[in-house]
Amino acid sequence: ETMRARFSVVVVAVAMGCVSISALAQVQAQPASATLVLTNGVVYVKDKAVVPSTAPLLLPAVALLRTAKGRAAVALKRGGWLLLDAEAGVRVHGNGGYNFNRLEVRLGSAIVMSETSAPLVDCESEIRLSSAGLFRFDAQPEVGGERPCQLRVYEGAASVPLTTVTNALRAGQSMKCTRRCGDMIPTMEFSPT
Repeated sequence: ETMRARFSVVVVAVAMGCVSISALAQVQAQPASATLVLTNGVVYVKDKAVVPSTAPLLLPAVALLRTAKGRAAVALKRGGWLLLDAEAGVRVHGNGGYNFNRLEVRLGSAIVMSETSAPLVDCESEIRLSSAGLFRFDAQPEVGGERPCQLRVYEGAASVPLTTVTNALRAGQSMKCTRRCGDMIPTMEFSPT
């Protein structure tokens, strides 16, 4: 059974690699957007359920991507990935003539692997991500006009503008983005392993 499990993992990895290469080729051919590459369970684009067999699916210039009891993988412009957990919502902007996507984390957990791109992520602050990074965003439901968001940097760096200064986070650092705290948001350490 161990051999069968290993074989299954290898097959899934190869399949994802083939799909991602196809999706990245599509993204490069249509640089104004991102591509929904993989869905698992219930996933919506602009409140329409996505049929799993339609992936890869080129997203429109602005797309609200939401998961119910599913997960999704999106290939970003210039290389990189957006991975959504169950019960998550992210607005993906093609970002016109720019060579990176702009993402708005609306709810739930999202992981951004920036590879060769450097996406701009709005999660209660406009956060600039470095290339070759791994970042996790956990957005809570909106309360009183705010949507607190936890940012964790596993690899790379992130620049978070506060009220009067900019906070630079490196691997192993996290912070809760909230406008109410102004410049007084503490940076916390965690083990990125």
